[in-house]
Amino acid sequence: MITWRSKRLEPYVEKIVWYGNGTVEPFTVYPDIYHVMGFQVIGQIAHVSDDHIRPLEPAGLTGIHQKPKVFQATASLSSVLIYFKPEALYRWRLCSPRELTDASISLTDLGMRPAVWERLLESQATMNPGEFLCFIEEMIWDMFKDNEIDHWASWAINRICASNGSIRVGQLAEESALSRRQSERRFVERIGVSPKSLAQIVKFQHVLRSLRFAERLTQLAYDADYYDQSHFIKEFRKRSGTTPKQMQGLEMFRMTE
Repeated sequence: MITWRSKRLEPYVEKIVWYGNGTVEPFTVYPDIYHVMGFQVIGQIAHVSDDHIRPLEPAGLTGIHQKPKVFQATASLSSVLIYFKPEALYRWRLCSPRELTDASISLTDLGMRPAVWERLLESQATMNPGEFLCFIEEMIWDMFKDNEIDHWASWAINRICASNGSIRVGQLAEESALSRRQSERRFVERIGVSPKSLAQIVKFQHVLRSLRFAERLTQLAYDADYYDQSHFIKEFRKRSGTTPKQMQGLEMFRMTE
């Protein structure tokens, strides 16, 4: 795995990651706060749901998803993922954040010009990793260079992340000098999900990172500001499909750095 950060894309993109996968075993992607644009350079990825396998398009965009998703890849897969910040897609000309929530859309369905699409497919097949990453950076820059980031949305995201998802929606609205309803409407328009949903995802990710080293789940639930152990397990299961204790026992989870 190679992680790359672009200075000029910094207002829009958190990171660009080149993944290599040597296994055909299904893997789970858990909810996170990013919109993700993916490019399958070698091999193919499919979404697995209720024993139904649906191959993904060679290049597509996935919005913030609120439940776990299972995927399966062909052997020797190489893919590039661009992790867009939650506020990056507001005012984007191709689609709104709300259209992407819990959805994956091919770049051609988003209105990518045929000439650009053909150049993209050609590049995926012929360029080395460095050349392809430079090509992707230029393509993303061309898409977003005129897209102005909303400062209120950036502030709200930072407040939620700084609290590890524990800030109350009412407090966020009060600090914005807005009513709760105005704050929630503005947030959904700019991010695609409600502030409460995003805060729950941020909290889940915080717990997921902490779980690997936690000795007492009751203490972890308390530190993460859950009401009680039952609430902790319920919310964790909703985002992961399993319990915290079961997650700790998964071999692949223990091996993840």
